[in-house]
Amino acid sequence: MPVYNSKQKVKSGLPLGGIGAGKLEITPSGTIDYITYLNNWSSPIENQKNKEQGKALGIAGFHFALYVNTKAAAICKLLQTEKIANYNTVKSIEFEGKFPNARLIYIDDNLPVELSLNAQSFLIPGDVKNSSLPSALFEFEIKNKINKDIEVGILFIARNLISRNSVGRYNLLKKDSDMIGIEFLHKKPLPHDIAAGNTFIGVPKGIGKVSYLTAWNMQRDNFCFEPHVGLDAFEYFSDTGRLPNIQMKHPSVSQSVELGGALAVTFKLNAKEYKKVPFTHSWYFPKHFLGHFYEKTFKKSREVGLYINKNKDALQEKTACLPAIIEGMGLESWFGDALMNNLYTLFSSSWLTKNGDFTLYEAPLICPLMGTLDVYFYASVPIAFLFPELNKKALLLFKKSIRKSGYMPHDIGFERIDLPSNGTTIPLWKDLNSKFILLSYNAYLNTQDVKFLKDMYPALKRAFEFSLRLDHDGDGLPENEGFDTTFDTWGFKGASAYNSGVFLISLLAMKKIAETLGDKKLSTKCMERFAKGRRSFESKLWNGKFYITAKDEKRDYESCMVAQLAGQWYAYLLGLGRIFPEDKIKSAIRSIFKLNDKDSVYGATNSVFADKKRDMESYHSQNIWPGVCYSFAALAIYEGFVKEGLNLTKKVWNTLTVKNKNPWNQPDVILTKDGSFGFGDYYMRNSVIWSVLLALGKQNERVENGLYKINKLVRESCV
Repeated sequence: MPVYNSKQKVKSGLPLGGIGAGKLEITPSGTIDYITYLNNWSSPIENQKNKEQGKALGIAGFHFALYVNTKAAAICKLLQTEKIANYNTVKSIEFEGKFPNARLIYIDDNLPVELSLNAQSFLIPGDVKNSSLPSALFEFEIKNKINKDIEVGILFIARNLISRNSVGRYNLLKKDSDMIGIEFLHKKPLPHDIAAGNTFIGVPKGIGKVSYLTAWNMQRDNFCFEPHVGLDAFEYFSDTGRLPNIQMKHPSVSQSVELGGALAVTFKLNAKEYKKVPFTHSWYFPKHFLGHFYEKTFKKSREVGLYINKNKDALQEKTACLPAIIEGMGLESWFGDALMNNLYTLFSSSWLTKNGDFTLYEAPLICPLMGTLDVYFYASVPIAFLFPELNKKALLLFKKSIRKSGYMPHDIGFERIDLPSNGTTIPLWKDLNSKFILLSYNAYLNTQDVKFLKDMYPALKRAFEFSLRLDHDGDGLPENEGFDTTFDTWGFKGASAYNSGVFLISLLAMKKIAETLGDKKLSTKCMERFAKGRRSFESKLWNGKFYITAKDEKRDYESCMVAQLAGQWYAYLLGLGRIFPEDKIKSAIRSIFKLNDKDSVYGATNSVFADKKRDMESYHSQNIWPGVCYSFAALAIYEGFVKEGLNLTKKVWNTLTVKNKNPWNQPDVILTKDGSFGFGDYYMRNSVIWSVLLALGKQNERVENGLYKINKLVRESCV
């Protein structure tokens, strides 16, 4: 798994939250950063010095602390390494991240206890309700290292972020039969305030002596919150390991107030004794204009906390199932870690609305387009496998958005799902309709839901007919006009290997759909067009060693493209088998490894010429796309190049996690020249790494058995 320490410049934290619920990120420094659970996916609450320092520092106002009294001495430290004001902190932290879990091991020679934190949320394949809980669980594990009884305290400080204005914020102590906690509220938020809602921190009763300080002003200076932050709760806690049990009487009436609230649990540990202390942080922000799925079950954040407190053991056990099955497949550890951690966009980039609509941002910060079809083509692979019902919901949104002409839009809106755009460039894109057909057939294969297929069929036929009209020269292949595919800065024209291959496979998928629904006429038409198009594909694009990037009347674009057989990759994914000649597929794969893969130590460059010169025509041609590398690696594995495919996958993963130390905020583009990050943030395409696992399942019986177990888990959870 990605293992870091607090001294390294790790640029993101592991996201904790839920599908469509927003998230916070727990960092290797022991801090919390990049909060987006207030309906603010595109403008996270973050430490403003993160970019300057090149690491996730953590925002002020969310802190954990430890108190230990051995009778000989009392020690109290913030459980973080980033300094805040003049408060004591631990020396270092070792951080292990495997989404949706992070383990922090606190290292300090002065501590008479072994202390770690398991920070987690819940991700249960097929179980949408429990995978969309707006919450994070922080469970501390403490062991007394010495042969004497000691007194221990754990402190959780949180900040009231409710509403855009601090005036009117207040915190309330809440005592339930099984839990004590603090609600963070606002007296009178404006009706249009998307940050209106509530948050909650809580701890189970009976875990120890619970004390509290419901509110104080963290802001020491007028007009300025940082750097002089006041952690009054920590100061109280440092004296006795307890808080003064003071409650807030009135809402804030000043602009220079940042309210904190804190809970502490104090208990005795006998010599060598071990104990767990869980804190829950939950949230509830219903002012999103489409609402949240979690509103169907809960009415406030405290209810979420009580639910988790009651069901914690079962939720943890079910969340542990997926990584346990993957571990049982006998994979190298780095690959199992890569699979789990590439699911992080389910929390960082997803919407799951109150009525159950689901979609993902392309990139919530730099490109907040919803659903982006050409990218979802890749990102859907694990979603279709692990959450097939959500995948169908995502495709139904595109069905609603189809143009009268039959053109399938590029996305369904800019931070909305009801105002689709044709694309980021002016020409109509040539890969979208084909991908819509392929995605729909894959959704059917994963659910066997004939009703879904019937509902989609009118739109699928219109999309199919539109694709046929893109063939202007009668060769059976659509013509690219330039800048009109997922590679939208790359202007290749004419018949292209990427687009034509995807189109040809979509004809076969459409044939299967038509056969399933009894439409023999359309099935025959698909096969006629496929036969014609494949002949042209071979005659126009094969150069003896690989399929060239593109060819039109004016130019043969003779570079070797990593994605030249993207259609064949997806054909394997759909169980359609080998569509192009075996010898040519294998020759092309060898060429890509020889040219594109060897061009860079950071991944496979998108386009390289036969003389090994990098294709510098465009930003996209000259750089690396992790998601494209993964889909090609899967194709290679399907064709028997198992070692080579896994080596490329590992190379890209290491670029993301070892060189850049940023596994939970990945780009779409890696710069070939130095391996640094290019375009994109929290980018959804890279989760296509799951197709590498699916390909391995065709080569390895142990992996195949594991995939069957995951599928069984999904089916049982969906019931």
